[in-house]
Amino acid sequence: MAQDLKKETTRSIIWNAFDKVGFQVVAFVVGLVTLRLLSPRDFGLIGALAIFTALSNLLTESGFTSAMVRRKHNTDAEYVAVLCFNVFLGVVFYSLLFLTSDRIADYYHMPELVPLSYFLFLSIIFNSFGVVQNIVLTRNLAFKKMSIASLVSAVVSGVVTIVLIFLGYGYWALAWQIVLQSAIRVILLWIFSDWYPKCAPDFSVIRELFMFSFSLIGSSLMNTFVRYVYNPIIGRYFGDERLGYYSESYKFYFLPVNIVASTFSGVAYPVLSKLNDDEPRQLNYLRKMMRMVAFSIFPILLGVMACFDNLVEVVLTEKWLPIVPYFRILAIAGLVGPMHSMCLNMMVVKGFPKKNFVMEGVRNGLTLLFLFLFHDSIEQMLWGFVAANLLSYVVDLFFVRGVVCYSIKEQLRDIYPYLGISCFMAGLVYVVGWLDCSVTLRLILQLLVGVTAYFLPAKLLGSNVLNDVLDVLLKRKS
Repeated sequence: MAQDLKKETTRSIIWNAFDKVGFQVVAFVVGLVTLRLLSPRDFGLIGALAIFTALSNLLTESGFTSAMVRRKHNTDAEYVAVLCFNVFLGVVFYSLLFLTSDRIADYYHMPELVPLSYFLFLSIIFNSFGVVQNIVLTRNLAFKKMSIASLVSAVVSGVVTIVLIFLGYGYWALAWQIVLQSAIRVILLWIFSDWYPKCAPDFSVIRELFMFSFSLIGSSLMNTFVRYVYNPIIGRYFGDERLGYYSESYKFYFLPVNIVASTFSGVAYPVLSKLNDDEPRQLNYLRKMMRMVAFSIFPILLGVMACFDNLVEVVLTEKWLPIVPYFRILAIAGLVGPMHSMCLNMMVVKGFPKKNFVMEGVRNGLTLLFLFLFHDSIEQMLWGFVAANLLSYVVDLFFVRGVVCYSIKEQLRDIYPYLGISCFMAGLVYVVGWLDCSVTLRLILQLLVGVTAYFLPAKLLGSNVLNDVLDVLLKRKS
């Protein structure tokens, strides 16, 4: 059984990583092209609506995914009920946003947002049709099918976006990308899934799911609101161009954090749930996942921080250099982002969604507090974001210690070796950036030094995590 679980987990990690990495790589490549072709103002207009789309998608999903994945058995009638309920919510939220689009545009002093809202918010309705399919495929660990759906939708919508930009559609091309990506992915999930409505809905399950997921919904709602709260503030008081710089720097920060967090947390949640009756194995699995998270996120963020100015100048051109200081500040907060996600998952796995709510409440409360205290400049806001994330991770350590036998000392011991090696690597990369040569050559040298300075010490120090990652990449048989 242990070997089967290990193989199943390894396959799931590979495909879940392919889903997140493949999708993000395509989105990243398309993003680089659009960044070179469009202006910061174009991205600022899309960023102005991000908070409304994100909150509506979250409320439409209703937190049911985690609740239904955790249940031992779901009936077809319950799935039909969840589908009907989610679609109903999607239509309701689209209608509300449609009716308030004038006020949204007035708040930002951007009249272009009215017609843009009508179209962009259609993605909310499309996404509501895919919630149940996500649940079914996740329960079956069918990450391969989900990966293909995400990748195909990203490629098709990305190609259409680039074509529309060359045709002169400007920021409308970005809106088409969001809507098409949602629609295509949902269609493919329905094609790949073996579930479809074939009976009357049993709406009694909605109440049960709400009872479990209420805290999760509140936690996710706070989390999403706080994540996007900077957009309306920056857009209104600093202008659409500065909002464009901020929103794109946030995407560069969020890209590696999201890939690492969603890849490992997405696989860890169902596996940790299966191990609820075997706490020693569950704890060992959790520790291994935390080490792999630290091994992955620390070198990526610290390495990119050290060479980000040269990276932006070479890839995006000088017009985007103002995003460099924003990214470097955000990246510090990102160092603990994936670990925070793992801690939150553990609370839900152990049946403590209220503690999940409290942990998110602490982080979001601190973020809003620092935003209230320090908002004279965008840089001040972002340093407050860093402080909130670091302090909240300290709180996470205590919560995790309270639900599993995972002491704070053990938690720190599992991650600090990779932080130390990553800091050493980032220092070397930064020094290489002082060389008097072309910016392209400096960037190439920085990348080569970074990879060598991280993996070589890890290998020489006998890192077990490095061996685990190599086993996965080389597809060695256990």
